[in-house]
Amino acid sequence: MNRRDGRWGHGFSELHHPERFLQKRREKLEKRRRRRTGLRARLTRMFALVAVLAVALSSVLTVGSIFRALSKAEISIGSVQLGSGQTGTSQTGQASSSGTPAPSGSPAATWRARFADPTFRAAGTALGGEIIRSATNAALLSALLAAIVAGIVTRQITRPLVRLTEGAQRLEAGERGVQVQVPPRADELQTLTLTFNALTIRLARQEAWRRGLMADIAHDLRTPLSVLRSEIEAMQDGLSTADEAGLARLHGEVLLLARLVSDLRTLSLAESGALSLHPVRLDVAGTLRAVAASHAGRAAAAGTELGLDAPRPLFIQADADRLTQIFNNLIDNALRYAAPTPPARSHLELSALQENGRAVLRVRDHGPGFQPGDLSRAFERFYRADASRTRHPQHGQSSGLGLAIARALVEAQGGSIEARNHPQGGAEFMLSFPLV
Repeated sequence: MNRRDGRWGHGFSELHHPERFLQKRREKLEKRRRRRTGLRARLTRMFALVAVLAVALSSVLTVGSIFRALSKAEISIGSVQLGSGQTGTSQTGQASSSGTPAPSGSPAATWRARFADPTFRAAGTALGGEIIRSATNAALLSALLAAIVAGIVTRQITRPLVRLTEGAQRLEAGERGVQVQVPPRADELQTLTLTFNALTIRLARQEAWRRGLMADIAHDLRTPLSVLRSEIEAMQDGLSTADEAGLARLHGEVLLLARLVSDLRTLSLAESGALSLHPVRLDVAGTLRAVAASHAGRAAAAGTELGLDAPRPLFIQADADRLTQIFNNLIDNALRYAAPTPPARSHLELSALQENGRAVLRVRDHGPGFQPGDLSRAFERFYRADASRTRHPQHGQSSGLGLAIARALVEAQGGSIEARNHPQGGAEFMLSFPLV
């Protein structure tokens, strides 16, 4: 038999790994300490203490009631046959069992005379002892019952908390997607457990999203850097000359890198609430007209006709530069993915209208629209409808952050943005801002 199998083998292994043995020993001692000082132990002791105090209080009240009743009825305690269940009659002014006449007069004088009676004192001592014994037995029994009930109740309370603690420790150790068993009873502990489970799911998604984001950033940085490296190495090896065309290609890749870094910074600031905004009262319809005019040449070259419907001024509170950036990103996206193949032509409709006391702006193209899987991810970072991420020259170069930046900037200025497929075809973005 191998020494490592069984009890002796386990001890032999621990002798060779004293740090493991000490760690297990510390864990056992810590578990015992938690049992003595944990929430369950404290609640059990508190239940027992409350039970003892309740019995003591009830005993004091009972004794007080007995003496008040005796005082009012002026019954001689010496006439009470303790333990026999028989009581004699005693009237005021009659002789007591010892033959001493019952005193008359004030209640204080009456009680002084009775306490001077040995029989009265003996009966009182016996009654007091009986009350103390009964109260002690009741206190012990109540404490025992309270401890049992407390153990059952606190177990139901602390078991979900222990599970949550273990889940939090697993989460701290780096495990993602930790789920804790949900208590069956609908109470605060169930709500806490459901909240914890939802939090761990969200953290797991955030971790997956972060890893995907890092991969996307690395991918988008690697392409222009690879182009720059290959072009420069070719020039160094004499395979290519540093002519105007080559420098233009290098300059284009550098501009793409600069735009990617700038877009990442803008998006990070907007989502964290640290973006510096300078809101003023402005005519959003006028801003849309100016942006449309600046894109007219590019749209015409792409075979797209711009249509504008902004009949009246609409005043909102917004940052003029950031609002222009939002429109630029939306129009740029429409021209990139909805531009027709020559010689066909397409339309891009822009509108700024008042609806329900708000300024509603729409950017609608007549392209293929969103695919079912693309619509829910339209505003994600680095997400492109082209899954292979191939940049089509006729569409221009994109960092994949335009729509994510547009949403972050809209929400940072108190607005909302929505993407959908238009019922008559094409993709449509709808922005809404409160009027001022």
